[in-house]
Amino acid sequence: MEDRNQHPIFKTDPDEWIQLLYKQVSIVTDDGVEHTGWVYTIDPVSQSYVLAKFSKDNADLEIILGHAVTKLTIINNDSEVHREKLDMLFKPEAALKMSPEEIKKRQLLLKSWLEKNRLPVVVSGDELSISDALTIHPPYNPDDCFSSNEIILGRIQGLIKNMPPNHDKW
Repeated sequence: MEDRNQHPIFKTDPDEWIQLLYKQVSIVTDDGVEHTGWVYTIDPVSQSYVLAKFSKDNADLEIILGHAVTKLTIINNDSEVHREKLDMLFKPEAALKMSPEEIKKRQLLLKSWLEKNRLPVVVSGDELSISDALTIHPPYNPDDCFSSNEIILGRIQGLIKNMPPNHDKW
């Protein structure tokens, strides 16, 4: 296959994009406009950038379409400056309101409930995993379940919805 017909996703090393995450960049587009912000994510197919700009109370997101990018410059190489703010942009409000201790307690309570229902639960960091078929993210509510198998997803969500608040005292 000729190289000129190959999609850019096959020509660009993903590590190059990963190195840009959480860094402050300046992107010049083909219309001459300069966009600055902190890189939240990059779409590998369209090569579009999502930049976040922070003010006192909120964050504004801007999508820069990949085909329009003519120049990219890193302004601030310190990826830790806004990492926590960027990671919290799309967290559910319930997770933001709970303390780390409350989240851990909820995780252990749900793990216990699933094990009582004879499901093989594995804790991996802050996630619960069931047979590599489903993962549950904090704050461990039915909407925090992720699976490509709709049947498994529906059944586990049903179990979580019907979990008695005091089952650990049984």
